[in-house]
Amino acid sequence: MVNDVSQDALRRLAANRDGAVLSLFLDLDPSKFPTAPARQSAVDALLNEARRTVEASPLDHDARVRMRDALTEIKGRLEPLAIPVEGARGLAIFAPGPGAPVELLRLPAPIPNRVVLDASAHVEPLVRLADRGRWCVALVDRSRASFHIGNEDGMPLSGTLDDEVKGQHKKGGWSVGRYQRSIENEVVAHLDHVAEALLVALREGRYDRVILAGQQPIRSDLEAKLDNSVKERLAGWIDVDQSAADAEAVRAAAEPLIVKARSDHEREVLERLAQGVGTPGGHGVGGLRTTLGALSERRVETLVVDPQLASPGSRCPACGLLGLNLAECPADGAEMKQLPNVIEAAVALAYEQAAEVVLPAPASELTAVEGIGAVTRF
Repeated sequence: MVNDVSQDALRRLAANRDGAVLSLFLDLDPSKFPTAPARQSAVDALLNEARRTVEASPLDHDARVRMRDALTEIKGRLEPLAIPVEGARGLAIFAPGPGAPVELLRLPAPIPNRVVLDASAHVEPLVRLADRGRWCVALVDRSRASFHIGNEDGMPLSGTLDDEVKGQHKKGGWSVGRYQRSIENEVVAHLDHVAEALLVALREGRYDRVILAGQQPIRSDLEAKLDNSVKERLAGWIDVDQSAADAEAVRAAAEPLIVKARSDHEREVLERLAQGVGTPGGHGVGGLRTTLGALSERRVETLVVDPQLASPGSRCPACGLLGLNLAECPADGAEMKQLPNVIEAAVALAYEQAAEVVLPAPASELTAVEGIGAVTRF
């Protein structure tokens, strides 16, 4: 499976907020849409709904023209020969504000077909996929390395690195020592190349955490060569038969470390939330009303939400302030827009201010704050 969703991608999408962002979600579940004609029927229905939504909305002329152009582009990208169905169980497509391109994200899980036209990208359905992060698994031996980038949904091969290292010298003679030193120097150079490749990929934003696989003799040597920024992302080592390791074998071997890392992070965030809420003047707020206030004040570092939580609320169309049952914005006096579920708007606003969003497993710390809270910056 492929997964193009990340916290960074959702932050980028949420930052495009100009009062008119079109979000489309397309289900590609093969059990429901096993053939190209079935998928095309779903695409046509989704695009027709999107057109009706755009034409019925109170958009100004320029925004309506922009949305029509975006739908033309989206139609082209969802043609039978262009639609990226390989490895995807769903698609999320966004037409953001002026100057921002249409963005298509492949999803590793089915998603209900839906069209949303709102002030910002409708990212809330993707949060659970974003917290999976991007992982790099590097399989390394004395002359070769292969790099798989993905998560527990799928770990496809991303690239390889081959360095020519001489075979072991099996004959006796005066040259054995010098030849052996030559081999070891080539192995050292190879590990340098692996460490450099991992650093470049990290700087390019291709992964968030890294797992290494290799035999014991090279482990300490490779770790010593890693840049500190890569070492900080290292989750551990796994054992994989590199001669027969396909993408599924790599995914299965890496999954326990990935799941543990997520669980550890959720536990850390919940502990920080409990400490912040329970300490006078602490960096934490709990409860829906107070959390919406902190979001509106742009001081949230990490939003923590029960995945099942839903509540009506209101949002100011001018400044984005969120509240409960407000008719008028207390900041600028604008008429508030009433929302069937303010949690969706809260998630979007968190991403808009570059906050992290965490949807943890059921926990007493979250129950104590009625299902929603935030670790704050100040």
